[in-house]
Amino acid sequence: MDRGFESQRGRWSVVSRLLHSSYWPTILDSDTAASTGVSKRILTYSWLQLIAAVLVSITGIVTPLGLYDTIGPQDNPTDVLFHYAPDTSAFGKATPSRDGYKSLRICYADEDPDTPEGCPGAPPNRADMEDITEAYSVWPSSVSLFTSGNVSATVSSVFDVQWRSFRSSTQIVPGASATGSVFSQGYYRQISQLILDEDLLAVEGLIVDSKAGRIGFRNHTIPSTLPMGAEWTEDILFIEPETRCVDTNLTVDYNYDPQAQYSSYSTGDIYNTDLRNLALVDRGGFVNLSHERYSIDATNFQEDAALYERAYNAAWRHNMLIMQYFNVTTNGSDGRAPFAYMHSEMGKRFSLANMSSIIVEPMTVQTDSGYGSFLDVPDGFTLSGNFSSGQPDNPLNLSTYDVYAIGSEACHYPSDQALSNMSFVGVACGTVFAAPRRLDGDSLIPDTNSTWSTPLYSCAAATKAAVREVTFRFNGTGGLDKLVIQSINEKKYKDPSELPLWGVDRLKNHTLQNVRPLWGLVSPEVGARDDISTVQRDYLWLPGYTDLLTSDTIAGEPSMPGNLFYTQRLLSLFDIATLNQATSRYTGSGDLALYNRWFELSSSASGVEKMLGLIWTDMTANTVVGTRGWHNAPSQTSKNSKRMSKRDVGGVSVPVTLWSRNIKYHIPYAIPAFIVLALSIALAGFTICLLILRRTGLGQMRSYLARTSPGRILGNALHPDQAGVLASTKTWIQQVGVRKATLPGQKEDGTIPLLDIPAAGEERVRDRK
Repeated sequence: MDRGFESQRGRWSVVSRLLHSSYWPTILDSDTAASTGVSKRILTYSWLQLIAAVLVSITGIVTPLGLYDTIGPQDNPTDVLFHYAPDTSAFGKATPSRDGYKSLRICYADEDPDTPEGCPGAPPNRADMEDITEAYSVWPSSVSLFTSGNVSATVSSVFDVQWRSFRSSTQIVPGASATGSVFSQGYYRQISQLILDEDLLAVEGLIVDSKAGRIGFRNHTIPSTLPMGAEWTEDILFIEPETRCVDTNLTVDYNYDPQAQYSSYSTGDIYNTDLRNLALVDRGGFVNLSHERYSIDATNFQEDAALYERAYNAAWRHNMLIMQYFNVTTNGSDGRAPFAYMHSEMGKRFSLANMSSIIVEPMTVQTDSGYGSFLDVPDGFTLSGNFSSGQPDNPLNLSTYDVYAIGSEACHYPSDQALSNMSFVGVACGTVFAAPRRLDGDSLIPDTNSTWSTPLYSCAAATKAAVREVTFRFNGTGGLDKLVIQSINEKKYKDPSELPLWGVDRLKNHTLQNVRPLWGLVSPEVGARDDISTVQRDYLWLPGYTDLLTSDTIAGEPSMPGNLFYTQRLLSLFDIATLNQATSRYTGSGDLALYNRWFELSSSASGVEKMLGLIWTDMTANTVVGTRGWHNAPSQTSKNSKRMSKRDVGGVSVPVTLWSRNIKYHIPYAIPAFIVLALSIALAGFTICLLILRRTGLGQMRSYLARTSPGRILGNALHPDQAGVLASTKTWIQQVGVRKATLPGQKEDGTIPLLDIPAAGEERVRDRK
C-alpha cells in the first residue's frame, strides 16, 4: 500500500489552493485539468483563464517597451536674451562693418538732369547749406512716413537696406567737385554663390531662399546658450522676383568645332569661334506665329503686372523683326497686308554664319536686353554700314534701334518723363539663350563636330515685396551656423482689414528718371495723404525705372539702395555674358555643376523662369544687406542716424519656445494593454449585470468555495455532526479545521480509507474513560 499523508484539514484546503492554482495540473494532466465529463461552460472558463494569463504576461513584457525620451517643444513661450550672431562664412568675412555708413537719396533737377537738387522732404533752402550732402540726406519726415505701418519690429523698411560692398566718397556726381562731406557709395562685388545649395540660408544681413528664389532682410540675432535649443517665428520683409517667359519656338543650331572661324561683314576681320554651320531654325516661331497680340492696360500695373503678356508681345515682335530681316514675311509697313507671304516652313534654317555679334556659345547660358541683337544690323542713329555681298536681305533697313526698342516698347517700360507713382512697376525684359541641347549625344560632353541646338526665350521680370512668417530653430549651442531656417510661409491674416497697407511716393513734380519713389508699410493716416499712393494687400509690386544707362554694377552708386537695387539686378538678369565681369560666373561656362543645373531648367519656359529667379536672388544677396534685427529699433529720430554696427552685440529678450527632454510613448506597444483593459471592462460589466439580476453574489461565491474546499469535504465526511460545510471559516476551523486527517494510501482493492486522528485533548479524555 502507498505511503499516506497526514495533515490538518484546514491545511489541506490551503495546499490544494496553491497546487491547483498553478500550472502543474495542466502540465501533469491531473484530474483538475481533465475535460472528460466536464461541462462546456467550465471548460470555456478554464481556457479563458489560461488565455488571460498569457495575455497579461505579454502585456507586462511589451507595454514598457513603448517608452522613449525625446527632445521637443514646451507648451508655453519663454523670454530669452538674444545677441548678435556674426557670420563666419564668406559673406560674413567679406561684408564690412556698418560703422560710418551714410546713405544719401540722390535726386536730380528736371530742368537740368546733370544738376542734383534736394529730394522731397528736404529743406527748401538748399543753396544756403554749407554741406551739399545735407540736401540729399534721408530726412526724418520721409523715414517717419514709410515706417509708420503697424508691423512687427523685425520687419525691415526701405531705410534698413544697405549696400553690402561700399566705399567712402565725396562726389555725388562722377567728375564733380568734392562736396566736403563723406558718404557711402555702393558697388557690386561677387562674394560667393549660393544657387547650388538649394536651401534656406542665413548669411550676413539676409535670409536667402536658394530653392524658391527670394531674399529676406534680417540682421541675425540668436538666443544665448540653451541646453536643448529653441524655436520661434518672426515676420520678415522679403523681396521676391517674379518672371514669365515665352518660348519663341526658334533655336540657334550649330556644330561645335574649336578650329572654326568667321569673318565680319563690316570689317572683314577673321575671328576664332567654336561654332560652325551656325543657323537660326524655325521650330514654329515663324510659320506658326499668331497674327494676334495681347492688349495690355499700362495705366495700373500695380493691379496686374501683366508679365506674361509683356513677354509674349516682346517675343512676337522679336520673331516679326527677324522675319523682316530675312524677308520671311511683312508686318504691313511696306504697304502690303501683314503676313501677305510666308517664306518659311518647319525646320527651315536661316544662316547666321557671318553674324559678328552672335552670343551663343557651347555649354553656356547667356541673356541679352535686346531682341534679335545677334543680327548684323547698322547703327540705329546713322544707318551706316559696310556690308559685303553676302549680307541677308534686311529689306526694311532694320537697325540697332529696332533691336532695343522691343524691350522698352513691347514690355511697356515707363517713360523717363513719367511722374513717379506706384502704377509704374519696375520691370525688365530680354531674351534668354538657354542651355544648348546636344542633338547627337550627351549634352555634358562637347565632342568635336557635335551638333547642338540652343532654345530662345523671351522673358519679363519684376519684383514684389511681402511680409512672410519665418520659423527658426536653434540647437542651443554655437553661432549663426547652428541657426536653422525651418520654413518660410505666407503670413495669414484673420480679416482683410489686417492686410498690410503699402505706400509709394506720389511725386507730382518729379519724374521717374530724376527721383526714384520711396515705398514701405504705412499707417492709414499716412495713406490718406495726397502725396502717397496706397494699396492694401499682402504684397506690393515694387515701383521703379529700369535705366539702362545707370545699370553699371562695378562703377558705384551714390544713392541709397532700398528703392534702387531690385531694378538694377533685374537689368543684370538680361546682361549675363561670358565677357561681362560681373555676371560671367552665372553663364555656367566655368562651372559644370551650375551649367548642369541650368540644363535641367532650360527645357521649358517655367524652368527658365526659375533659373532667372535664382540668378536674381544670388546676385541680390551679393548686392545688399539688411540691418534690422531684434537688437535695433526703427530709426525715426534724426536724419542719417547711425544704424547699428555689424559687430554690435547688444541683447534683447525675445519670446521663444524652448525645447526640453520629454518622456513619450509609442502607442502601438500599448495594444496588448488595451485588449486586457477592454476584456476587464467587459468582464466587470458582465459581473455587474449578474449582480443586478441576482444571478450571482458574494454569498453564492462563498458557498461555492466552501463546497469545493478539500478540507471541508474531509471534515464533513469524518464529522458530519460537527460544523456544517457552509459554516463560517472561524467556526469551521475551531471545530473541524484543526483536526488532523490521514490519507493512509491506496489499498489493494483501490480504495482510500479516511482515518480521523483525534486531538491530544480528546485522546486524554478517551484514556481516562
